[in-house]
Amino acid sequence: MKEQVKRIEVDGEEVFIQKDFLGWHFVHPTKNTDGTINWKNLIAGGSWIRLLAIGGFVFLVLMATREYSSLAVSLNECLNKTLPIIIP
Repeated sequence: MKEQVKRIEVDGEEVFIQKDFLGWHFVHPTKNTDGTINWKNLIAGGSWIRLLAIGGFVFLVLMATREYSSLAVSLNECLNKTLPIIIP
């Protein structure tokens, strides 16, 4: 069961933490205390670097998949041209 988010103050800054089965972790709320939207937390989950790293990883996986599929297509075309089709 999840506990409620706890609000603590560290060095004059308000921090939100929550405890789950793995331990304590930071909570990045999507709204500020005055009711305005915190766009950084809403879009990036609190860290632009982590968002860029995940985007880079997804980009690499997509490019590897695209390269593999284009290689398979060109190999298939090459095999169809060089090997005669033998139908029994």
